[in-house]
Amino acid sequence: MTKTNVTKKSRILISTCMLICVVFGLSYQVKALNIGDPMPDFNLKDYDGKEHSLSQYKGKIVVIEFCSQECPYSRGADPDLTKLHAKYSTKGVVFIGIDSHFKTQPEDIKKYALETKKPYPILKDVENKYADKVDAKVTPEIFIVDKDGKIAYHGAFDDRKGPDGQPTEKYTENAIEALLAGKPIEKTETKAWGCTIKRVPKN
Repeated sequence: MTKTNVTKKSRILISTCMLICVVFGLSYQVKALNIGDPMPDFNLKDYDGKEHSLSQYKGKIVVIEFCSQECPYSRGADPDLTKLHAKYSTKGVVFIGIDSHFKTQPEDIKKYALETKKPYPILKDVENKYADKVDAKVTPEIFIVDKDGKIAYHGAFDDRKGPDGQPTEKYTENAIEALLAGKPIEKTETKAWGCTIKRVPKN
């Protein structure tokens, strides 16, 4: 076999491999969710083993918080989220936490929730499958779902610059207020701040 033929075959092989990689990568690419898209359903268990789904709260405003007790930003937002729950759960707003951190176990979540008196269910997202599905990246990261099951707000909890910072804009609370009043949300998307969700290591 001549050197020219070997080079030609090598080029074809490399091109074929690159094409396979591109096609394979595209087939597993997460489709970004937009404001107004239906929020994907989930079936996840809380730290007591009780199963929850988004569909069971159909017709309600649902605040979904991707959280991690390992993250100081997430812990910093917890007292304010607890206050929001106290203020708006009586008005029919549902609050749900989702922990996608690959190392955190249900018993760890329960211990933290009881110690901090976090009042709403924290669900365990095993192998971060739901975080992958909705492309959640950090903690805390908020999705607010309207009564039609569509994404009404996505992004940061508020505009604080650090775990213990004081916010000047309360994105989550403002969005809830607007939805309850039947008014447009002023800011439907913001850049979420916090710790990167620690996902299951890939082999």
